[in-house]
Amino acid sequence: MTDATAETQTCPFCYTELDARATVCGQCGAVKDLTPAWMSRLKFYGLSIGLVLVGLFLAFVDGKGINWWAVPFAVIGAAFLVMGRKVDLSNQLWHRKE
Repeated sequence: MTDATAETQTCPFCYTELDARATVCGQCGAVKDLTPAWMSRLKFYGLSIGLVLVGLFLAFVDGKGINWWAVPFAVIGAAFLVMGRKVDLSNQLWHRKE
């Protein structure tokens, strides 16, 4: 005899019990984001590198030396690069159109 109870998941918006493989809630229409973790991490690193490059560009744009007001862009981007290894991006998110 097989086990009749299938694994289930709960919709975070309407709390309806769904099949574990479901990607759309039949009750409220919420959709599970199936973006792979590596692609989410790539987007995160892209934003971080973009901030560093903008900071470096703004720091040396006039050729007269370092514009110190642009340094925070580079520092924040570098901090995001360091923190990027520790961020858990494996959690799948649900989205609902309001």
